Amino acid sequence: MNRKKFLLFCCISEILIIICIATACIFEDFKFYVFYNFIYGITISLGLPLFFLYREKQNLDTVGIKKIGSYQMIILVAFIIFSIGGQIIPKIIAKEYIVWKVLPKALLPLVMTTFFEEFLFRGFIQIRLEKYFGSILAILTSGFLFSLYHLGYPGFRTVNDLLLLFAVGIGFAAAFKLSGNNLIVSFFVNLPNAFVTYVLKYWKFPKMTVYSSFYAGITIFLIGMIIYFYRKNSKFN
Repeated sequence: MNRKKFLLFCCISEILIIICIATACIFEDFKFYVFYNFIYGITISLGLPLFFLYREKQNLDTVGIKKIGSYQMIILVAFIIFSIGGQIIPKIIAKEYIVWKVLPKALLPLVMTTFFEEFLFRGFIQIRLEKYFGSILAILTSGFLFSLYHLGYPGFRTVNDLLLLFAVGIGFAAAFKLSGNNLIVSFFVNLPNAFVTYVLKYWKFPKMTVYSSFYAGITIFLIGMIIYFYRKNSKFN
């Protein structure tokens, strides 16, 4: 994929994701999971990148799915402490009540969504942006696209929310780059942040129910199977 085609892919996929999430949030029944889990997630965020990887005869390590070593662990721990501490410590100091009880139903949905975010915006897009435009612009653009896609969620459409998400996205992108483009690091930096953000602002997220966990569990299983079969059948030289 050349530079122009890749930028076109970024624009089209971003627009499609925003439309899919916005459409999903209109519904509260099975249609939500069709648009959110399967169209936004499996099809656009995972399927399209894998399609292009296969056409280019590239393994999964080209999207950052690599082993994690001691250096990556240091980056991971440092970013988690910074991101979680920055949200939780001020609340603790102010003696604010934190609604941890809302988290269990959101665990699997947040694991699923975090994987889609990191696989697409970091693993697929950021690595290729870096190839075409350099590290700094890749980090900024990855953070911008991450922020912009949240326009699909009705609760995150304010300027302040989008600017905060832009800063957060830059943090995830920086963790990805500093770790040696390791998707596992950026995923585990993003995930605790997603848990804490949900607990602090759960009303801004799509409603989490038992069904959310059920369908997220199915989707996570499908992700695992797709990744497994791709790895098994794409031993490119």
